[in-house]
Amino acid sequence: MRPLIRPKMIVSAVLAALVLAGCASTPEPPPAPESTSAVEQWAALEATELIDQLEALPLDERPRDVLASVRQDEVVVSAADGSREVSVPIQDGHYLSIAPYLDRTHDCFFHSLTTCTGEMGNEELTVRIVDDRTGEVYVDETARANDNGFIGFWLPRDVAATVTVTGVGGTAEASVQTGAEDLTCLTSLQLT
Repeated sequence: MRPLIRPKMIVSAVLAALVLAGCASTPEPPPAPESTSAVEQWAALEATELIDQLEALPLDERPRDVLASVRQDEVVVSAADGSREVSVPIQDGHYLSIAPYLDRTHDCFFHSLTTCTGEMGNEELTVRIVDDRTGEVYVDETARANDNGFIGFWLPRDVAATVTVTGVGGTAEASVQTGAEDLTCLTSLQLT
């Protein structure tokens, strides 16, 4: 003799199957995030990463809709049309970007990661940076300038140092300071 299957049991089993199937179904995808502006994309990076990435870009790949200016304690990232501006704090150190030259240069105090260009792009340069007070050598290396003609270094804050650059055409030297009101862009080194 077979046991009787009750209609309530059948309904319960069907409902349980539907509930379990509902739990196993693929959830709705989350809504797509709103478009992030180029300013916000760059400003989302840490200051060191932001500087390194923009400095390394070839000139023809640099963003035209974004300006990025290195200050003593922040990178100011703004829309080229002035509609948006974000500050990215520099946690430690002082960034100094150097563009030695042979024939032409430009005045510069705060280095622009998107618009500053020097004439020695991709040239090999030897750079030595020495603390004027202690004699500590912060930089002593040969490296290739970025496509924009600049080569950048992280230095301690609040020091006075001598920068010596040697490259095609000769050598140049300058004194710099890395205080709260000092430059981040050195364009006065004419190689002779």
